[in-house]
Amino acid sequence: MNHPTDTMAALSTPPGESGIAVVRLSGARSLEVLSAALRTMAGPAFAPDWEHRRIYHGRFVATDAGPIDDVMAAVMRGPESYTGEDVVEISCHGGLAVVARILETLFTMGVRPAEPGEFTRRAFLNGKMDLIQAEAVADMIHARTELQRVAAERQLSGGLSRRIDALADEMLALLGDLEARIDFIEEGIESMDLPDTLGRIARQREEVEDLLASAPVSRPLRDGVRVVIAGPVNAGKSSLFNRLVGESRAIVTEIPGTTRDVLREMLVMDGVPFLLHDTAGLREGTTDRVENMGIDRAADAVRHADVVLFVVDGSAASPLDEGSIRTLAGLDAGRTLVVVNKVDLPVAIGPGNVIDDLAAIRVSARTGEGLAQLRRAMVVKSGSEAIARMARDRAILNARLVTLLEEARAELAELARMVKESEPLELIAHRARSVLAQYEEATGRRYHDGLLDVIFSRFCIGK
Repeated sequence: MNHPTDTMAALSTPPGESGIAVVRLSGARSLEVLSAALRTMAGPAFAPDWEHRRIYHGRFVATDAGPIDDVMAAVMRGPESYTGEDVVEISCHGGLAVVARILETLFTMGVRPAEPGEFTRRAFLNGKMDLIQAEAVADMIHARTELQRVAAERQLSGGLSRRIDALADEMLALLGDLEARIDFIEEGIESMDLPDTLGRIARQREEVEDLLASAPVSRPLRDGVRVVIAGPVNAGKSSLFNRLVGESRAIVTEIPGTTRDVLREMLVMDGVPFLLHDTAGLREGTTDRVENMGIDRAADAVRHADVVLFVVDGSAASPLDEGSIRTLAGLDAGRTLVVVNKVDLPVAIGPGNVIDDLAAIRVSARTGEGLAQLRRAMVVKSGSEAIARMARDRAILNARLVTLLEEARAELAELARMVKESEPLELIAHRARSVLAQYEEATGRRYHDGLLDVIFSRFCIGK
């Protein structure tokens, strides 16, 4: 990380050709640099007293080569800006050459390139937001569904931060009471109001449990419900994958073993993201080393799936060989849907076969028959209705917060035990400090540079 007070700049809009692009500057020299680079449309320089929250129209000029582009420059003076510093946002034409020339000019004037997430990192360091809100900025940027946006907006608004801050304040007050009694150690734990102390701890445990209630939906809501299409070769898995995602992503041929790797694509159902995986056909005895690698990857994907679509060929006389039967028997029925594909073709399956004993969904990847029923079954099997309901009603924790609050929950249970068993006050206070540390790391009251590096590495450059 470069020096945190340097003036920095970066493109804040996606790179590539576009109608406009926005180049952002932040730091103590932002307005000085703007004075040197921006000219009025008539030619003279602007007055040096840049007004807060005003947009200026002018020509951005290179110090050695004349005008580069007509731009709009928005001025936001610190501390009333996103980063808490003087910020300038330059809106220019979105051509690659225009953006490159503007950035090059800024860098020759002593401005340095911003690192990923550095604008938001400075906002955190300057007290403009806490760490939970900073993470919500990244979630908002990466949101691909309305539910993800709602969850990110709720976190960005500060509701979750206030709840955890309240827990920290209450634990700090309890710690203060404990440490005050340590000063009069001869009175021992008998000087404590045990019912009051245990009641305060119990209320903390209830609040932490309530916050952790959303933990099971955090990963599927943020990363998508993992759906793996598996089954024997030539069952039409790739055709079904293409039909579900609405485009031809997987190669489809009549040759067995065409799919050699795991293909992934996102689709959204009932507002919940589903990450669909197309895998190699599962079969035994192949001598193709590359195909075997694909089969191994398919098996690994199945093990980590939230939902498995086990696809068989409904037009085949023997849709399941012995290996497929063993594979199907080894799958968790609670997360597996059997899908009989190719129902548009003449049915060769005889009566009394193993398929009749399964609660199978019959579809045609070619015509789309049965696809609505399959999608509905995927929603039900994944529990995405509960995910959507919780995302609308509750704060959704990310993996970092889940880990910290689970540690706080364990520490609170131990703290309650220690108080009940009248352990020494110094040990009880030490445990209370451990709980407080989890809360403070959650919101960023307590942090280390390594933690910030991990969090802000998720951000794009320019945010």
